Amino acid sequence: MDFAASIATAEAGGDRAPAETSSLLIRHHKTGAAHVSISLPTGGHVLHLAAATCLFNDLHTAAAQRGLRLGPVAVHADGGFDDTMTSSTGIRVTVEISGEAAADELRTLVLETFEVSTVACVLRRGTSVEIAGITARTTTPSGSP
Repeated sequence: MDFAASIATAEAGGDRAPAETSSLLIRHHKTGAAHVSISLPTGGHVLHLAAATCLFNDLHTAAAQRGLRLGPVAVHADGGFDDTMTSSTGIRVTVEISGEAAADELRTLVLETFEVSTVACVLRRGTSVEIAGITARTTTPSGSP
């Protein structure tokens, strides 16, 4: 099973989302608006969306630092998990980028930004994950007095 996720620049004034997935139009701090898409709301999809969103954000930051004006950008991440769903089989990222720069300059921007993108770096290096606390409450069954 693929765990595809993506984020893309929303066209100015438009709210059309990709038809093949569940997509939300969100307010975005770097582009004004963006579409985030996942095919199912699972942890695997959200993990891949985190990788895609981080790179999307970092591309806009890096472009601004270089004085490059970007057009529409889309970052797609997908991958899978082993049979026990406890180990990733890897995450594959594809980027569609346009901007007021030569195609080679845009490709270099993507490659250099990907190398330092926070979520990708953390996933490459691994991290600890632990429960920091639990709050449990007993509820009464529905319809009970």
